[in-house]
Amino acid sequence: MILLFVIFAFVLAWFFIEITLFIVNKNYKVVINSNKIPYKQFVKNLRILAILLIFGTILYMYFFQNSKFLQAIEYCLGIVK
Repeated sequence: MILLFVIFAFVLAWFFIEITLFIVNKNYKVVINSNKIPYKQFVKNLRILAILLIFGTILYMYFFQNSKFLQAIEYCLGIVK
């Protein structure tokens, strides 16, 4: 059950991140500069990082079952038992 809450929180947060990136890219045209990372590369790296973080969280939850970690997730999601 807690895994569903973590995945739901991840999807909800990622939804808002994608919307923000879309709006920023649409409204602000980035000046091409040789020392800056391209927008597409930045988004790709951000998505890879997010996937690694969600898998790391799931692995941590299954192998360590830290009660304080589970309580923190419940607190962040507003779940009161």
